[in-house]
Amino acid sequence: MTKPIRVIVVEDNELLLDELLFQLNAQGFWVRGVGDGPSLEIALADSPADILVLDINLPGEDGFSLARRLHDPAKFGIIMLTARDAIDDKLHALEGGADLYLVKPVDRRELAASIRAVYRRLPFAEPSNEADWRLLRECRLLVAPDRRELALTPTELKVLEWLLVDQGSMRSRQELLLLLGIDGLVGADGRANTRMSRLRQKLSDFDQSLQLLSWRNQGYSYVGPPLRVE
Repeated sequence: MTKPIRVIVVEDNELLLDELLFQLNAQGFWVRGVGDGPSLEIALADSPADILVLDINLPGEDGFSLARRLHDPAKFGIIMLTARDAIDDKLHALEGGADLYLVKPVDRRELAASIRAVYRRLPFAEPSNEADWRLLRECRLLVAPDRRELALTPTELKVLEWLLVDQGSMRSRQELLLLLGIDGLVGADGRANTRMSRLRQKLSDFDQSLQLLSWRNQGYSYVGPPLRVE
């Protein structure tokens, strides 16, 4: 049996920290919570972690500094979870050691899917014990481990395959516009947003583990279970 993913949440708002710990524990993670950088150092010395979930606005050393100083993919992945939604903050975090940047409030399913997606990319990650999800090109079907099937349109299949080129990583909005053949057209951004919103809802209605993330004015990521394209 695969061991639980070990998570440390660094959040100085005690009520929010308690809620995050409750949600993540309920979804099968081995999770601990601390309120600042020194407490994080103590927790890591006591027992390793696979994923750190860092707030930015912390007392003393902030999340940017912690991510930059502690960044080591051989030890753990880092997810920023913050109320700060400015693109400059996001870029600063991603360029400074964070693997993913989430903005509060975040749906518990999105957070859990993000943790699993980042964990899968780490060099020490154990193979998933999830049964295979399959994406069948020829018949345009998404097949669940329990053999349920979701029919996809040609465009939905094209977009999902595009997202799966590097599962969990952000694909740019500009690439999507080119993929859909609408780059430069009037209302292209709105049309792309509509396509992605419909696909996101369709996947979620089929199975809540199938998650698409939108990065405001930047791009999109697929962070659900691994899909094998056939």
